[in-house]
Amino acid sequence: MKLKKSLGQNFLKDIFYLDKIITSSQINKTKNVVEIGPGDGALTELILQNSNHLKAFELDNRFCEFLKKKYISSNFQVFNKNFLDIDLGDIAINENIIMGNLPYNVSSQIIIKIIESNLSYQHCIFLIQKELANRFIKSSKSSKLSIQSQLFCDVEPLFDIPPEAFDPAPKVNSTVIKITPHSQYKKYIPSYSNFKKVLTICFANPRKKISTALKNLNVGSSKFSFDLNSRAEELEINDYFEILMQYESQI
Repeated sequence: MKLKKSLGQNFLKDIFYLDKIITSSQINKTKNVVEIGPGDGALTELILQNSNHLKAFELDNRFCEFLKKKYISSNFQVFNKNFLDIDLGDIAINENIIMGNLPYNVSSQIIIKIIESNLSYQHCIFLIQKELANRFIKSSKSSKLSIQSQLFCDVEPLFDIPPEAFDPAPKVNSTVIKITPHSQYKKYIPSYSNFKKVLTICFANPRKKISTALKNLNVGSSKFSFDLNSRAEELEINDYFEILMQYESQI
């Protein structure tokens, strides 16, 4: 089948890396799995061999029908739906392992949708563009995505995969990441909409001093423990909680 560029279809073919993803996922015959974007089923087949039950969501109807015919099994369901349109509360995602070689053009939206759901999935194993992975991963330089995701989960890089392992080969390197939910900052979850607003304003001009963003938030600058000459990328999540508290105190 001809692949659709509009759907960001780059299928992993290298069995070494497919096996490595399965090993990293920690699935076993007692685990239920949700797969996003199974495509031609290269990873799907290995998941089925190692899991209790698999629900897959495939936007391309051609591959959806192909998978239905190839894997006729009581422990496999495939749905011709856009994962971004699904109410996660309707698919019994709790305690599931979520996996997928995510389409590059919607990877961040899918990850944010899952993270924001605040459901108790076990963990996610996703193959995404390396550049995007670096924006989610906590490091010496913060990004809006890294701070946003830290509120709900830990994101860690597992290993990189080169372009030649795919068909067609993408023009970028890829990284497998693991996302594990936590409740470390659960007291801030009710303020999530305001937290996102704070992050949006603080990272709107990341090269400017954080004091500029504080002015845009109408927040006084005399009550913070961090250096007001810092840039947004130099602050950590607890610094943003300080800003959030001050912001909410005056709205």
